[in-house]
Amino acid sequence: MSKLIAFTVLSLVASAWAYSAGAPEGVCDDMTPKHPVDPQKSRMPYKISIEKAQVKSGDEVKIGIDGKAFKGFFLQVRDGNKAVGSFQIPGDDKYLKTVNCHGTKASGATHKNSVEKKEMYVTWKAPAKAGKYTVYATVAEDGGTFWAQKPSGIITVE
Repeated sequence: MSKLIAFTVLSLVASAWAYSAGAPEGVCDDMTPKHPVDPQKSRMPYKISIEKAQVKSGDEVKIGIDGKAFKGFFLQVRDGNKAVGSFQIPGDDKYLKTVNCHGTKASGATHKNSVEKKEMYVTWKAPAKAGKYTVYATVAEDGGTFWAQKPSGIITVE
């Protein structure tokens, strides 16, 4: 019996730590961490800020997350269900990295480690195609408390 309990505890710990290095491509569609609990249904206690709501093709926009401390996040800007544009994050950044979603290079941004953060800013480059695009955010306070795929604003590309 004690082996079963130890196995269960280790499985839960491994699941909670599974994405401490950021979201993998496998979660691009639903943006939901594969933690052993469901996402929160309450209002997300984080503010997603968008530097400019209207830009031209190729322009860069800063997108921020702030609020109480958090350990992880995943951002996409979408046209319907597909991530568009690209996040501009240097490969040697200590805290952030990009994720290739829906066949588009660097169309997602995520954390690189589980260091506690109070705020985080990323730069998104608008696609060539004009349109209204929705910013979606997943933010994890910790392995057991997270909000997934929350629409957080609109960026219009002219």
